[in-house]
Amino acid sequence: MFWNRKSSDFAGTTDGSRAATGRQIKIWIYGLAAMLIVLSTASLTFIAHLAWSEADRRSLEGDKLRFTTALKQYQKLIALDQIGLAQWDETFTALQHPLNRDFIEDLLVTDLWEQFDLERTFIVNADGSLIAQAIEDNTLFPTETTAADPVIKHLADRTRESFDARTRKASTGLADWYLPQSVLLEVSNSAYAIIDGQPALLVAVPVLPDEGRVNWTENNPAVLINAVYFDNEFLAELNEALNYRDFQFFAGEPASRHPTNHLVWAADGSVLGYFRWDHEKPGLHIWFMALPLIVLITAIIAVVAFAIAAKISRLSTSLEESERKNHHFANHDALTGLPNRHHFSDRLAFSIDNLPDKGFALFACDLDRFKPINDTFGHEVGDKVLCRVAERFQSHFGNDDVVCRIGGDEFIVLMTKYSNLDELEDRANKLRTEMSAPIEIGNGETVQIGVSVGIATAPECGTNDKDLIRTADMALYRAKENGRNVVEFAVPRYLKKADSDNLAGFRVQSGK
Repeated sequence: MFWNRKSSDFAGTTDGSRAATGRQIKIWIYGLAAMLIVLSTASLTFIAHLAWSEADRRSLEGDKLRFTTALKQYQKLIALDQIGLAQWDETFTALQHPLNRDFIEDLLVTDLWEQFDLERTFIVNADGSLIAQAIEDNTLFPTETTAADPVIKHLADRTRESFDARTRKASTGLADWYLPQSVLLEVSNSAYAIIDGQPALLVAVPVLPDEGRVNWTENNPAVLINAVYFDNEFLAELNEALNYRDFQFFAGEPASRHPTNHLVWAADGSVLGYFRWDHEKPGLHIWFMALPLIVLITAIIAVVAFAIAAKISRLSTSLEESERKNHHFANHDALTGLPNRHHFSDRLAFSIDNLPDKGFALFACDLDRFKPINDTFGHEVGDKVLCRVAERFQSHFGNDDVVCRIGGDEFIVLMTKYSNLDELEDRANKLRTEMSAPIEIGNGETVQIGVSVGIATAPECGTNDKDLIRTADMALYRAKENGRNVVEFAVPRYLKKADSDNLAGFRVQSGK
């Protein structure tokens, strides 16, 4: 029996497809489970890495803040050492005219060197000239008025400006000159420069009286400046409060980037050098703490994920089979297995979207002499005949064509590839011949049917589904009226033999 053979063939095909689809679904499900595990592990690792990086970043920021604070504190300590000698009536008087060289050499410079290890000293007058300078306890006095080095003079000028700004609103007299030690620290200034060929820190304070037992003038005060070289002793003292590993200073610009590079800028805006140290990295400890936890959580996720995947795989197989059946029944005729009207509409819409680049044709087909078979032999035989007709339709048209049963004994074919109208007519006539062959219905009996065909082409007969189906139906009605088992075109007869190129722009109107 045709129906039994067709059903088994269909089952064999779909069983293989279903098995392949089921395997694909399982691969996807287990793949998703594996992806979940990978993503979870990656997420946990990323979070641990963020915590690691953040801990290192905060530690580095803390180190830099501590270094900046320690450097400022070191500058204050130098300023405090200077203030002990600079804010003193004896020092203030010694720097007035006439200059007390013995005091400067034997007391001021000597104390700065021996008590506070300030080995390089400059004393700058209010007019920017150099009063004296010293290396350790060796004092040099210029034989004539000598301008201070530009860097030294600039720092002295800044210090006097700070002093003037702080005392400008005070009353006249000694009160203008007296400042508490805490305020003098604010007035003090610092800079970085190359002194005697070495990078150094310069700290400047004004020289002021403390009790006012002095001969007063209205001139700005002299400025005491001391330089501290960036040598090993300086680094050791600065690092006492920091306790950094491999704490060093390098002259010039850094040759490579480093997280702890702390640039030191000279007064002219150039890079004098940079400090560098090996900073703490607490993130590594966080990583070693987080790693066992990541492994444990990943293992738990893996067990749960694969258990869920196995369950979903079983449910998915069942749902996929049900969906496949529902989809097939929704788009195919239950009797013949051919696509139905819904499926045909989808394919027709797709073909219309490709117009005008890709033309196509519609074959509206109606079986002739089918009703008497139903009336004479019954619907069971009629169903068998329809199945045999469906088989002939499918064997006649190619895989690119769509053969649909749209109801009763009505069929429609979407032919996607043809060269001209002659080919369409030839295909339709061969279809009539095949359909006219006897059909066995059992018990040695046969029946014969025919088929009437109406053909519409796109875009000549329309560019939408309504126009195309209407013109194909009109051609089919003419075929029925002209004696049945004939072929009619929706285009005028005089165009039927023309090449399809000559049909561009033609469209059959209703009634033509």
